[in-house]
Amino acid sequence: MSKSNDRTLRFYNEVLGLDRLHYGIWQPDDELTYDNLKKAQIRYEDFLIENIPEGVKTVLDVGCGTGVLSKKLLEAGYAVEGLSPDINQKKVFTENVKAEFHHSTFDKFEANKKYDCLIMSESAQYIKLHRLFENARQSLKQDGYLMICDYFRLEDASGIHGKSGHYFHIFKEQMQESGFKLITERDITDSVTKTLDIAKYFADRAILAADIGTEKIRRKHPHLSKFILWLFRNKIDKVNRQMELIDSKAFKQNKTYRFFLLQNIS
Repeated sequence: MSKSNDRTLRFYNEVLGLDRLHYGIWQPDDELTYDNLKKAQIRYEDFLIENIPEGVKTVLDVGCGTGVLSKKLLEAGYAVEGLSPDINQKKVFTENVKAEFHHSTFDKFEANKKYDCLIMSESAQYIKLHRLFENARQSLKQDGYLMICDYFRLEDASGIHGKSGHYFHIFKEQMQESGFKLITERDITDSVTKTLDIAKYFADRAILAADIGTEKIRRKHPHLSKFILWLFRNKIDKVNRQMELIDSKAFKQNKTYRFFLLQNIS
């Protein structure tokens, strides 16, 4: 069983004070504010819950994060269980959600029951496609539902955005051969990418603050400053490359963010 340590979760939760890890769904006129980010993330969860089909009672939250979605599902009357391989998510989930938690990757998860619905909110990208659909079939009741909300690489994706997420065309091919019936598909790319815009806004402000804060030192010790920049050139290059990750234009050129609702008919 994996005991990985999700540093992203700790950063969001302990530094930014956010309980949610997903992008969120923004309205077109929303300003880039911290409060609107929180509202967008709540809107995202509501969107998932609103799209759960009638008759669903039991839900497995795959990649449950801090358990915020699981808790809302419990409050909505669903019987929920969480799943994650991350040790910090296990700690936060078990402290805040009165539900069973499975400390495992979905690839290795062996369900001891059949669920009405599996929800994968930005977790499908970490699961090998053949295991994703195979394990989903084994974990679901006949006519049960698989909900996936995640980003996918476009076929010609390049750069740092071309390194994460399943290829969209391959996902669609695997889905069609998987024994699942497509009920709903929605492209919500434009609704989620403002989260990248607000991340870039805060990153740019932090870089500007650092630049202003070191201006006096760089002016007084130009040779030392150049030496330090040379010494840390690889890390600086890495940071610059990482900034592309929060470039919404680059994201849209290389990725698509989709909502899928599938039904197990195998």
